Amino acid sequence: MSDFGNKTVSSYIKDYYKNIGSIAPERIAEREFGFGSFANRIAVRHTVFRNDSELRAYLIDTAPLHVDYSAAYYKHPEAPMDKKEWLGSELRFDIDAGDIVKLPCRIEHGKEWSCDKCLDAAKEEVIKLIENFLVPDFGFSTKEMEINFSGNRGYHVHVHKESVLSLDKPAREEISSYIFGNEPDYDAFFYTVRIDPRHEKQMGPRPSDGGWRGKVAHAFLNAASSKGDLTSLGIDKTTASWIFRNIEAVRKDINQGNWDFHPIPNRKEVLVNLLNRQIINQGNRIDKGVTNDPSHLMRLPNSIHGGTGLAAKKVPSLAALEIFDPMKGAVAFKTGELKVRVDSRYKLSINGREFGPYKNETLELPAYAATYLYLKGLADILNSN
Repeated sequence: MSDFGNKTVSSYIKDYYKNIGSIAPERIAEREFGFGSFANRIAVRHTVFRNDSELRAYLIDTAPLHVDYSAAYYKHPEAPMDKKEWLGSELRFDIDAGDIVKLPCRIEHGKEWSCDKCLDAAKEEVIKLIENFLVPDFGFSTKEMEINFSGNRGYHVHVHKESVLSLDKPAREEISSYIFGNEPDYDAFFYTVRIDPRHEKQMGPRPSDGGWRGKVAHAFLNAASSKGDLTSLGIDKTTASWIFRNIEAVRKDINQGNWDFHPIPNRKEVLVNLLNRQIINQGNRIDKGVTNDPSHLMRLPNSIHGGTGLAAKKVPSLAALEIFDPMKGAVAFKTGELKVRVDSRYKLSINGREFGPYKNETLELPAYAATYLYLKGLADILNSN
């Protein structure tokens, strides 16, 4: 990065904040703020603002590369951590495409780049988090949540329900471990019932059960519609074929909690393997460190992400999320062109256009594409128009 390039990006950030309108979070005066520069991800913290006008004046004056604010509310947010006097914290979740394993596109571009498929995978995890966990298992309403694009390759979900504010770190750790699906207890899912002195029946979860029991039963029945999916769960081919052919009878049994529908060699070993794989598949890839820490700082909604030049766009609803395209809806620098020298093996799809790959080429690009490549370390800004 060059001084000229940094100054050019800073000028775009400054103009963005001049025109953004209100950006303050609720209860702004009780929040801690942190700011990042080109040299440090968080260069300044323990900063406080009384209102939106003060915050916007600071953003326009300093044009920080990153803007973060606390999940926590404090009596003295400007004080050192041991003197802030914690009043409560929102419950937050961070989903990043980089944490989602086995994305096929990762073979093509590695973890250092994000494509449309990466962003779609992150979006699917957010929808799963809300629809499979936060609403049915924890009883939160979508009206008590806020969904934000991170500005890079993922999303943040904030739960601001009054009852979560007082949760301490151990309670938040329990929530994240549950959602992540850590260390399932076999005996909590499967047990035997003796029918007579010589016979036992294997019982297990039903789709109508709450929590992980219902998720496991649902997932198994979904897998049962494909012989390949069943064998991937560790069920032998003969048994998988039988289940596939008799799926309606199997469905009826599992709806009643009966998992003794067919002789399965090494039944407990198979069920343990099935349970572990299903929970890995159904669990959510949240960043547990973010959820666990009541004092964590997270990117301010609608602020600029200093690694992309995109806005950390607030998404108004779950329905809006399903059609949200961050590489269009989060574009911040919509006017102007920049002359750049680019050396990038990636194809950048942004604002409905495609750019690259480029092999050490000098050309003019729209500001949103030029700054994205510059902040990714793939371009140098030569001049502006």
